[in-house]
Amino acid sequence: MFSKNRGMLLESIINRTLHYYENNNLAFIEKQIVPIKFKGVDNESNLQSAHIYRKSTVDYIGCFRGKFVAFEAKTTESNVIEKANFKKHQINYLQKIHNVNGVVFYLLFFGCANEFYFLDFADFLKFEGKAIHYNEIKKTGFKLDLLFPGIIDFLPIIENKYFRN
Repeated sequence: MFSKNRGMLLESIINRTLHYYENNNLAFIEKQIVPIKFKGVDNESNLQSAHIYRKSTVDYIGCFRGKFVAFEAKTTESNVIEKANFKKHQINYLQKIHNVNGVVFYLLFFGCANEFYFLDFADFLKFEGKAIHYNEIKKTGFKLDLLFPGIIDFLPIIENKYFRN
């Protein structure tokens, strides 16, 4: 339950960040809805026979400065994130966007250090083995500070990586 709450913490902060971006006309990025199909609704408005009818793509998609943006959010309480937590169909989706010059990355939260990181997809692909260690992320990723009013501003990193060349 603790890690689920941590996952909700990261999602809440990301959603607050995206709301800030949209309200200030900086970017438009939305959380994707899980594709659920259900048979019906009973008399108490409960779903009957609900199930996921296809795999979702990634957590968030949108647009920044005319480029398509897609990313996944991952949380761990440990000092490692198991590669098994990165779903193959999501990696394939991000790869397709990466191949056409979209902006693709992961936002990571390490509960053990209480730190947020931006990990570019191209850097993610370089990791070998079954897990990605916190110390590797510290070297490869970009640390994000939690700013007032409870946002993690990752647009400057995208600006530097994708628009300054």
